[in-house]
Amino acid sequence: MELTIQNNLPAASRVWIYQANRVLTAAETTQAQDMINAFLPNWKSHGKQLEAAIELHHNLFVVVFANEAAEAPSGCSIDSSVAMIKQLQSALNIDFFDRLTTAYLYHGELLLCKLFYFEEKLKAGELNADTLVFNNMIDTKAKLTGSWLTPVRDSWHKQLLPKEKV
Repeated sequence: MELTIQNNLPAASRVWIYQANRVLTAAETTQAQDMINAFLPNWKSHGKQLEAAIELHHNLFVVVFANEAAEAPSGCSIDSSVAMIKQLQSALNIDFFDRLTTAYLYHGELLLCKLFYFEEKLKAGELNADTLVFNNMIDTKAKLTGSWLTPVRDSWHKQLLPKEKV
């Protein structure tokens, strides 16, 4: 599943990833993009415009980028971006803060399941260390392009792998 970044921000730019608890419809994606487009020109830190971008990926993720080298987002500006995500959440009747849902690829298909069930699938052998997961813990654009979609063994999900029997 290829990732196409639309912005030209530096690789060191800070990234925040918000994963929805379900895939957005085409109409919801359009509505989300409209809300993002309204927010972004007004996203400032201490009165200065942030060099930033917000992109939707796979109709599931809202990815927020900020070039901290140009102007670092302040606590208040980060709070305002979170408030925008909460507005999206409310408008779309979706949850962008459910950290217990895992997004992964299974036979090339993007799937979601609760973390508990993901761990059960690993234990049952349905999924394994080679299963590709979206590691939403990454924090830079470089990591987003290089290791966002990564095997379980290379992500924080590896702690869910069954312990090998001795």
